[in-house]
Amino acid sequence: MFNKFHKQSASRLNVVVVTPLGEGGKGGIDRMMDSIRYEFREHPRAEVDLRFVASRGANIYLSPIVLAWALLRIIYLQASQGIDVIHINLSANMSAYRKFIVAAVASALRIPYVVHLHSGEFGHFWESCNGFPRRRIEILFSKAKFVIVLGRVWSDLIVTNLPELADRIIIMPNSTRKRRHDFHADGPVKILFLGRLGPAKGIGELLDSFEMIRHRNDWQATLAGDGAVTETRILVERLGLAERVSVPGWLDDRGVTAKLQEADILVLPSWVENLPMCVVEAFAHGLAVVCTPVGALPEIVEHERTGLLVPVKNAPALAQALGRLLTDPALRARLGIQARAQHAIQFEIGAYVDKLVGVWQGASRAERRRADRSSSMTAGAR
Repeated sequence: MFNKFHKQSASRLNVVVVTPLGEGGKGGIDRMMDSIRYEFREHPRAEVDLRFVASRGANIYLSPIVLAWALLRIIYLQASQGIDVIHINLSANMSAYRKFIVAAVASALRIPYVVHLHSGEFGHFWESCNGFPRRRIEILFSKAKFVIVLGRVWSDLIVTNLPELADRIIIMPNSTRKRRHDFHADGPVKILFLGRLGPAKGIGELLDSFEMIRHRNDWQATLAGDGAVTETRILVERLGLAERVSVPGWLDDRGVTAKLQEADILVLPSWVENLPMCVVEAFAHGLAVVCTPVGALPEIVEHERTGLLVPVKNAPALAQALGRLLTDPALRARLGIQARAQHAIQFEIGAYVDKLVGVWQGASRAERRRADRSSSMTAGAR
């Protein structure tokens, strides 16, 4: 059985993806990993055997057990069939500490790994670290065969701190499946927010902007996501916006897709982001996007062409942008059409997965070359 597994490993690339919650998990990176998962199911790549392991789980108090189980699975898979590459999804804070352990185990087992940085807060986290944590971050990146980032802003962050990694950084913005979307000519304009409800996503400014346009009777809004759901519902009631604004809580993939198909505008007034999946999904659906120029968003949202950019923590500017889109259906349609065209060129999941497979193959070949050189040097010494 052992030999059979290793014979398969020689002909196929065995890849393990380490992701926080697993299939259907709440959060952008799990949605991105689900997009990859679904693409492999619908269009299998014969050269890749792909597995996912969760490193945190839904219950944060059980995360040490989930992490231990993930490590045991990695050890078992390496022993039984061999792992060619581990794909490590990296965020800030405790996620980083968990990934330090995953990377250390991968190195101990001599498995090459790729780091996929997806946190908008990682720069602040890195800057706040000193001593041992900072050293672990440097080791994590330095031992990676490649580091995938979502935009130039994150490439610049890594190169500034670790210039020797410049030739190992690969920029790969989040991607999604193509979607069909019809522009709505009748009824109220539907505004959609998708994300974790709370201050950092600009929920306070968003509700303030809704108050500023409440005199208009041509719009409705949905604020969907996890986080401060109850608190947001209470605030909506207190502001007298309950007839206009619904707060359904977390939606699964089918629910998110349904809301995107119904919507006309996606709004995301965040204080901090990396490259949120909801904006890429809005592009796929042809929605007009209103967002803040944080993280890698200015790299994909071109003001007045594929969306409208508004300053962070500026409710009047947000209200003005929403008011423009409510008043001007031609502008909504133009932004949505151009965003959808941009998605087809840059953010389609099939092309993304093909490139990702190339990254995994490159990481595996790099490790084989290193091992071959090591073997040659050992033989020469003898």
